[in-house]
Amino acid sequence: MSIQQNTVIVSVINQKGGVGKTTTSINLAAGLAMREKSVLLIDFDPQAHSTIGLGIESEDFSIAVNDVLISKKNINDAIMETKVRNLSIIPSHIRLDRAEQQLTPELFRETFLSRAIQKIEKSFDFIIIDCRPTLGTLTINALYVCNFVIIPCDIGRYSLEGFSDLMETLDNVKDNSVWDKQKYVRILITKYDARNKLSNGWVMQQLKPYKKMIFKTVIRRNEALNQAHMAQESIFTYKKDSSGAEDYKELTNDFIKICRNLKTN
Repeated sequence: MSIQQNTVIVSVINQKGGVGKTTTSINLAAGLAMREKSVLLIDFDPQAHSTIGLGIESEDFSIAVNDVLISKKNINDAIMETKVRNLSIIPSHIRLDRAEQQLTPELFRETFLSRAIQKIEKSFDFIIIDCRPTLGTLTINALYVCNFVIIPCDIGRYSLEGFSDLMETLDNVKDNSVWDKQKYVRILITKYDARNKLSNGWVMQQLKPYKKMIFKTVIRRNEALNQAHMAQESIFTYKKDSSGAEDYKELTNDFIKICRNLKTN
């Protein structure tokens, strides 16, 4: 599946937690919606942080993404509107953890999410999938269906652990005759602090082989991003004049430009 199709399906993934994966999923989705794009955010993590981060609690819905995968519920019935105009979400629930175990023995288990999304993808310009921080069956489903991958990476030693495993998994899941990591994968530097020159230099040195895959935009360390998540809002509605809002607006513009170039080339 290439990005030549109309709908851009993005998996946001890192095997390490705490690197800004959910923050990026929510705020990129909100940024695209503010650009008058129709956006669906799929919370594909049993911790349900994207769901909670957009102000949706478990009592607010009866059908979650696990019901679509395992109980074959209609995916349209799982889609909920959010407070952000043009942004919908398929919520997650802790039961998704059990669903991963149930999928493991199934034939073609990596295709379950893809088959569900096929029914609704033409309704959206962008589908953002917030993956769990593992390379299990759920994540393989997300990588199988997507045509773009964003890897948030904070300036820290452990955010790079498992990086080579992720790249190898991408090679195994994707058809390399149409899938080019240089085109369809981007690394996003998060929690950046210009004062930490030694740490910044070390991480960037480790990422040197992937230099062409790094977003021009970096997300600076900004407390407003944490506060927005606790307030269950995107950074754009919580504190639109913050550096976090500025950075995610720039990321949105950067990402749209990349997608536009990929569709025309």
